[in-house]
Amino acid sequence: MTVAAVDTTYDRFSTDPAYVAANEGFVNGLPLGRVTRILDLCGGTGAVGKLLLAAAPEASLYQIDLDPVQIGLAAQNYTRLGYAVRTLDAPDPGYAPVSRGVTLQVGSATDLPFHEGTFDFVNIANAIHLIGAKDELVGAISRVLRPGGMFSFSSGFYAGCWPPLTQQVYYEWTKDAMTWIARLSAEQVAAGGPAIKRQRIKSQLSSVAFQNRWLTPAEWRALLGSHGLEVQQLVERPVLFDQNSLAAIGSYSGLAEAQLGGYPEGIASQALAATAASALESAGVPSVQHNWLEACAIKRSN
Repeated sequence: MTVAAVDTTYDRFSTDPAYVAANEGFVNGLPLGRVTRILDLCGGTGAVGKLLLAAAPEASLYQIDLDPVQIGLAAQNYTRLGYAVRTLDAPDPGYAPVSRGVTLQVGSATDLPFHEGTFDFVNIANAIHLIGAKDELVGAISRVLRPGGMFSFSSGFYAGCWPPLTQQVYYEWTKDAMTWIARLSAEQVAAGGPAIKRQRIKSQLSSVAFQNRWLTPAEWRALLGSHGLEVQQLVERPVLFDQNSLAAIGSYSGLAEAQLGGYPEGIASQALAATAASALESAGVPSVQHNWLEACAIKRSN
């Protein structure tokens, strides 16, 4: 059995054509021309942040992400694009942006000790579903937005995101990956090595990814409105993921932990990447549709 090493960071999926096209479509629909202060929460490697900066030619960006590895990759990516970059380990409540500069902070998206009205645009791309205290989060975002400021988010995990066939493929994908790990373990034991064991540990990501209740579009509209955010658009975007897309996101350690928590991270990532094609083959389809919810809301002035 051939086991290929995989990149377990989010970087591989961030350049996947289907993912890039979805993000470009999302950002292109936002009125960013006059935005000057961007707060990008759960910004990862900067895959969406760089699109926001390109669409807002007068803006500077403050990005927060919990994972220092992703922050490190973001620093490299933004520097490569020519932006002045500084990296922080704690929030900067009195944030004073440098023209076209990027501030990267390791920290939680739920810790926003900024002054009221610090930003005129806040964004979360494909991560808001990971945050359990959504009411508190949206309230904090509304507080740090200036009146007339804008909040946007995209999410591939909400009530209605998976058509029935997609849900079937994802279930089969997990089962195929576990079979792959069992086969690898048997081969290692036969060669005199140790078995691959699944530890009885509580995955931090599995609970937030799959046990948090996913909101419906109507519930999202109501939640935003309750914090003075008037929805301008709330649309669903169908995204088609082929085997390359699934393999790219499957290799990401975050998804591997959520779907196969307890297995060694690298092995789980390899298993999901290796079995993406077989999951689609079992369903007899070349790709699956995964719907994304895209929202844009303006903070009311009164």
